[in-house]
Amino acid sequence: MSVPATGVPAGFPGVVADEVDGVPLLLAAREGNVSGGIVFRVGSAHETLATAGITHLVEHLALRGQVRSEAHLNGQTQAGLTLFHVTGTAADVVAYLNDVCAALRDLPLDRLETEKDILRAEAGNRDPGVVGRLRINRHGARGRGLVGYGERGLDRLTADEVRDWAATWFTRGNAVAWFTGDAVPDGLDLRLPAGERMPAPPLTDVLGTTPACLTGLRDGVALDAVVSRDATSLTATLTALVLREALHRALRADADLAGSIDVTTEGLDAEHARLEIAVHAVDGKQDAVLGGVLDALGTLRYHVAADDLAAARAIAAEDLTALAAAPAADVLPSLAGRLATGRPLQRPEEVRAEIDRVTAEDVRTVARQVWDSALWLAPGTLDHVGVAQAPRFSEQPAVGRAYPRTGAPEVSLVLAEDGVGLVVPDGGVTVRFADCVLLETWPDGARALTGADGFRVALEPTLYDGLAADVVAGHVDGRVPADVVVRLPERAPEEIPAPAPPEEHGRRTRRARRAASRAAARAVSAPTEPPPVLPAVRPPAEPGPRAEPRSVAATVGLVVLLWVAGWVVLGGGQALLEDALDTELRLGFLPVLALLGATVGLINQRHPRQER
Repeated sequence: MSVPATGVPAGFPGVVADEVDGVPLLLAAREGNVSGGIVFRVGSAHETLATAGITHLVEHLALRGQVRSEAHLNGQTQAGLTLFHVTGTAADVVAYLNDVCAALRDLPLDRLETEKDILRAEAGNRDPGVVGRLRINRHGARGRGLVGYGERGLDRLTADEVRDWAATWFTRGNAVAWFTGDAVPDGLDLRLPAGERMPAPPLTDVLGTTPACLTGLRDGVALDAVVSRDATSLTATLTALVLREALHRALRADADLAGSIDVTTEGLDAEHARLEIAVHAVDGKQDAVLGGVLDALGTLRYHVAADDLAAARAIAAEDLTALAAAPAADVLPSLAGRLATGRPLQRPEEVRAEIDRVTAEDVRTVARQVWDSALWLAPGTLDHVGVAQAPRFSEQPAVGRAYPRTGAPEVSLVLAEDGVGLVVPDGGVTVRFADCVLLETWPDGARALTGADGFRVALEPTLYDGLAADVVAGHVDGRVPADVVVRLPERAPEEIPAPAPPEEHGRRTRRARRAASRAAARAVSAPTEPPPVLPAVRPPAEPGPRAEPRSVAATVGLVVLLWVAGWVVLGGGQALLEDALDTELRLGFLPVLALLGATVGLINQRHPRQER
């Protein structure tokens, strides 16, 4: 979508649309400090896993040397947009925008490695957490799923690739600028390469069947859903507000179960929006919170309380009133972002009419879409409400030469003609060469392949019987495109996984072996375990030996000893008390109950539930 070179955007008095050097420019005057910025329709979701971090890297290079003591300036790389903005004097804004555009035309690539190191340091403070896990499991290792992986491409990006990325995406056809003044300021230079408005990031889905559930969230419940929308619909927003009202009433007002409740929406493209729920449970109330969220969303599919819909409309109208009352200059960044992403500009009265048109049936329709498309992250499974577990394994296991895991032969690495896989008793994870979006290599011979579906298989020669480093390299290298290969630095000896000593293998029980196999399946299943973030890009740790299981026979012996000692101590104590008090004590079942409690505590201490 292009912005007209002249004229006032309808319904936004005080805003003037102009053009400088082929870049659309929005103008609106205000008193005080001057602000300005430029936004491009490119973000991390436009990248591939092998180039992840390239947009952020361009942003950093464009801001190199930007030190203006009196001005507030910054850059930001989002999933679908990259923006640069500044507040200061008019001269500060002009100088900043000129410098940014000049740097984008001719990036200071002599600072490439320095900026990479800075990005690695920044990444050390970021944790994709719950959001990353949900994104990977829904979208895989592409598009909006990349947020869960970190900037994995930094180790392979070359100066030429970075230059080409800037020339393709940071163009005048893919940009919108703004300036809080009533006229184009003197000296403004927004020259950029020619280019076209780019599309939204790809919206991928690797879940297949929904609703689906991930497990392991200990302190609450989260949900990610994708619903349909038209270009201007506010129904998803109103549904989120209604759901927030219902959750607040059930989990906060009527019962103190939740510490925080967040229900948000995000536009993905013209046809789809994301609705997310995140509820943090009070200690010990996780099950009650999960039940409350299930009940609230389940009920909303069939019944919308009139008071909740009225409250949602009032909140939306209040936000709209505040926006309409704001100075025209304050809405320029939002308008620029909407224009850059091709979203229409709606007048406040149009938005208000749309809010009033949303009916209870509209909300119920979206609530049903939320339920049907939901990816849950909960403490445990949701089989009781008809929600299956999200895929943990590939549909087809790899077939080829198998190399058993040292000390755990039920786990095997498979080198197939068309890919690699890891097979465990419950299933297998496979990455086909044709679907590989990232191949990580180490000088010691290890390899790790990530497929477009997000599954990841690590090939560690030290962990499998008969698997040599040259065998791994010969089977994998050259079988995937060169542009997905990331060559990582040499690892320290202690970073290379090693099998457990033979004496430990001999002591493993059959139950411990099965548990190790399950751990191996989870370790290579990237959709359920987001990989670590940079700077230390390493494959997820292969499972080592589990702690030596305590003998059941020894536990039985301790229980017997506990009961014998208990009867002796309790019997002797009772006799002493009767002599001292000169009366008969009738304790009934109290000694038995005390010994039962001590027995349960002993068993739980020696055999935790997750190891049984």
